[in-house]
Amino acid sequence: MKKLAAVFALTLASTSVMASGLNLDVNPAEGGAWVTVTEQGQAVKGAKVTSESGLDAKVTDESGRVFIHAQNQNSRTVNYIANTDQGERAEKAAFVRGDHS
Repeated sequence: MKKLAAVFALTLASTSVMASGLNLDVNPAEGGAWVTVTEQGQAVKGAKVTSESGLDAKVTDESGRVFIHAQNQNSRTVNYIANTDQGERAEKAAFVRGDHS
């Protein structure tokens, strides 16, 4: 019975994570990308956004936006990750041109 309760609890936890309404919109720009975090169409202020390298972590402003600098001079696909204080998480990959300045 304890095993069944544990399985049920894990199922509920994974369902709530999958039901997250957190959304990332990535707009590549020279030298990085503008990332906008929204939830149910509303900007999310204070979400922590990083790229897969984790070197350039920023917090979104009141409009849910943040600029994440490219960590590599080569153009490539970058995975962006957003986390909120409420434990919500979203990821999105985008092709970003390298910083050749």
